[in-house]
Amino acid sequence: MNIERFLADFGNSTSNFLVDSYYFEIPTCVAEITKEEAEGYFTNAVEEVDDLLDRLLISTVVNNEEKYFMVGKLAEENPYANSHVGKMHDKIKSPIPYAVFLAAVTYYYKVKNVNGENKAEIEIDNEYMMLPIWLLKKESKFSVAQNKMAQRFAGEHTVTLLTKGMETELLIKVNNTKCLIESEVARWALKYKLVNDDQNQTTRIAKRSESKIFEDAETVFVDIGGGSTDAVLLAKGLGTPVSKESFKVINIEPFLGRLDKLFKEKLIEYFSDLRSLENFIVGNYSNQKYIYKNDNTGEKTDLSQPVIDMLKQYADLLIFKVTEAFNTDGKRKKFVYFGGEAPILSPYIKEAVKNATNEDILERNHFFLNELLDDETEIFKPAARTVNLAALEILSLNEKNKK
Repeated sequence: MNIERFLADFGNSTSNFLVDSYYFEIPTCVAEITKEEAEGYFTNAVEEVDDLLDRLLISTVVNNEEKYFMVGKLAEENPYANSHVGKMHDKIKSPIPYAVFLAAVTYYYKVKNVNGENKAEIEIDNEYMMLPIWLLKKESKFSVAQNKMAQRFAGEHTVTLLTKGMETELLIKVNNTKCLIESEVARWALKYKLVNDDQNQTTRIAKRSESKIFEDAETVFVDIGGGSTDAVLLAKGLGTPVSKESFKVINIEPFLGRLDKLFKEKLIEYFSDLRSLENFIVGNYSNQKYIYKNDNTGEKTDLSQPVIDMLKQYADLLIFKVTEAFNTDGKRKKFVYFGGEAPILSPYIKEAVKNATNEDILERNHFFLNELLDDETEIFKPAARTVNLAALEILSLNEKNKK
């Protein structure tokens, strides 16, 4: 099997993938278990590939030793599955992105080859990924960290899918790898979009009309992730950052870490773990009412106050930190907020900006990705959590066209 373009965004909350234009996501939960636990884990076989995403159990060789991992939803309730939250997660060294990568390739193979061989080779022509700014800043040059991450995924890999009923052995060969900069790369998805031609025969890259509003001022992209918040100052017209100082790591507690505190200190009687609380918030943030329902008794409890208090406090501190980091020369700057946590925090960010400035400044200078893009004709419309991935798609297709 050949994969032309494998695009990955290894997020701390969710890992998103676009594989030859096929999109899927896997919760970033990885738990290492023993061989004995792996062999006896499943009692029933998985019969449908659609169910596999929730039951990913794999093994691979790491430093000449066989390792066994539960990945994604299957690992959510394991007490060791969220060891990377609450602190800065080094994706270059951590086994988590690597295990998720192997699981993602395996899942894609099974989806596209429902009745395929249980032993196969996968050749990936090009794999694109990203690193957050804080990891890049640890090195003397950004390219040093980028090369380390890219080389980690280059070459050959072996993985065995152990999920009962879906057992498969794969040899994965990755020919070319490239690591880009999270947050900064998103500018390509705000400057351009992917559309079909009039006959829907080919995909082309078109200029995005919405980008015009950024031609008259420098723009700060604020990428609010579960593990870190990065910000980058772009030149006018969403141009290239001027220097290394244009990249900032916002000094704020990771969002998932703050959520974990809320879980342990106030909501532990309602939720089994951090991920169940996170899913509860994701399922309810659109109406800003957080009503918990006990599925066994039907009893409802209004948890809005502690959740909203936490979100407001986090947004207030975030806006203070972001504006402090870039309010150095008095020039007008525009801000665009995206990232997996941006939709959850957006009403409280708006309130914080308005309280710190005024309504006019909020409307003219502060933008949220989900409110900014209104073209329904594009092929892969960026969302707050997928804008970096959409940018990789544009860049990868552009390179393909050049070749």
